[in-house]
Amino acid sequence: MLLLGVIIAFGACNNDDDDNGNQPPGGDGTADFTVTIENVSMAQPIFESGVFNTPVDATEPAALSPGDAYEFEINAGPVVLPIDGGTKLSFVTMFVQSNDLFFAPAEEGIALYDSNGDPIGANAPLDVTDQVLLWDAGTEVNEETGGPNQKPQQDTDAEDEGEDENGVVTQITNNTDAFGNQIPDVDEVIMVTIENIGAARFKVRIENVSTSTTIATPALGAGTTAAVPISPGVYAVHTASSPFFVEGEAASAAGLVASVEGVENIAEDGVAADLTTDTDGVTGLTIPLSPGIYVVHDNGTQPIYQSNAQDLDEGLEEIAEDGVPTTLVSALNSKSGVNEVAAFNTPDGSTTPGPIGPGEKYEFSFTASEGENLSFATMFVQSNDWFYAFSPNGIPLFQNGVAINGDFTSQVFLYDAGTEADEYPGAGLFQVIRQTALNTGDVDTNTNVRLIDPANFDNVPATASVIKVTISSTSN
Repeated sequence: MLLLGVIIAFGACNNDDDDNGNQPPGGDGTADFTVTIENVSMAQPIFESGVFNTPVDATEPAALSPGDAYEFEINAGPVVLPIDGGTKLSFVTMFVQSNDLFFAPAEEGIALYDSNGDPIGANAPLDVTDQVLLWDAGTEVNEETGGPNQKPQQDTDAEDEGEDENGVVTQITNNTDAFGNQIPDVDEVIMVTIENIGAARFKVRIENVSTSTTIATPALGAGTTAAVPISPGVYAVHTASSPFFVEGEAASAAGLVASVEGVENIAEDGVAADLTTDTDGVTGLTIPLSPGIYVVHDNGTQPIYQSNAQDLDEGLEEIAEDGVPTTLVSALNSKSGVNEVAAFNTPDGSTTPGPIGPGEKYEFSFTASEGENLSFATMFVQSNDWFYAFSPNGIPLFQNGVAINGDFTSQVFLYDAGTEADEYPGAGLFQVIRQTALNTGDVDTNTNVRLIDPANFDNVPATASVIKVTISSTSN
């Protein structure tokens, strides 16, 4: 089953935990086995996130003064999952000459690809300031500009000192806030550009373009004016709308992140710590698992692959790159030492072949004899050529003459097939969800099948956080 173009439905299937307290059945040399491969990963609403807090050429965090800028880089393909609406950028940063105003895009965010699927800012940094809006968090009563409870007039460590408003998030329109202060146009304070700097990679620049006369500060004296600093903030790459807030609702616990105080803390005091932590908690890679193959084979044989050696060119590449098991099934049918081989491709409870998302599972059964091992392979779909499998020898189906039972996830590992160059997981343009044709990525410079070191990729979860493999048996 080709994964390209498949609509991945993440069903609300319940995970069936095996009772490992049961005594294993006694064995007479053969047994019936049922294997369950579950996707236990979490479907996270944010693909990538982070904090911007240190101006360019500075060495420590600070607010932006006129002429200063924050810069950060993000990874984003056209989609994370098929037909998810496409990747967008959102952020929150304080309009510092206020009680609780903040800059952010509209709830849907700034689309990182155009209607043709091309990245924005491909030829030069694209000015997207017209997609940045000014918002009132509704958390603190507005004062006359220059008032004592606005950040520039407070002590450096002061937080949450104004009068609680208990309002909702509203957009500032007509250059006027709820107090009646005259507010400058967004583009008189901030300029935001996005540049496509590589395959599925972008640079974002947030610059303070205000001057010492940008905003009147009547609370500080007649005729006084000031610049508008811009605070540290938080960004998110997402596909669903409303990552940080919902217009017309309280700022607390709203949006995909549902941070209790994060938006308030930025909007009132320019403090990004809570929103950073809460956003990080819902950031991650949603990982489908592909149709795959299982093999019952003689102990001592390595039917699917050999570790630290080149792919055997029998069809593992098709699974690892595109989630297609048919070639490998056909090749292994006539391989010495292979006693049974078949594909698993239909999620439990479904009648249609396809990948499994979080909460879904494959299940298959077979009969085996003492002296036989089990191997399998299934694709880590958000990759170029990664697959989950037991070690090359598989696992013995009998221990001391008794058929095995239990959770064998600890013996599952994530491998690189060595057939295609790696891109950033979940964003790569030659990964099956985002590629335009099969087998189109660059050749890997290291052509050996090898273990993946998660430390080399900052968004790859531990194996046990993605896949769970359990085996139950009944002796004949």
